[in-house]
Amino acid sequence: MENEEFNQQNIDLKIADKFEVIDYDEDYVYLTFRRKVFFYPEMFYKILVELNVMYELNEDFEDDLNMDKLEKEIDENRDILAPVLEKVSLLIGNITNADDDLTIITPPFFQEERQGL
Repeated sequence: MENEEFNQQNIDLKIADKFEVIDYDEDYVYLTFRRKVFFYPEMFYKILVELNVMYELNEDFEDDLNMDKLEKEIDENRDILAPVLEKVSLLIGNITNADDDLTIITPPFFQEERQGL
């Protein structure tokens, strides 16, 4: 890309997080967490990190347990995802550190997935 073209173009870094409850039993909930990191327009990197996580359930959840209830609880209490978000942020930083010119440090906070991402 010509330097003049590059300097005149707006480049946005996009980050989108998503989690999905995969399964559960009386003791644990199993979920998948995904973070997409890419640029708009598409250039440099397009990264998708996916982690499978297992959380131990509190005794409060033993009655009337279902997928919708679990997803709602996690969505309302996203702070329980903090350890996962920290690992994902660190992993993306390490991956992009391979290119000395464009290391990306993503925030260790949940980033809402917007339509089209």
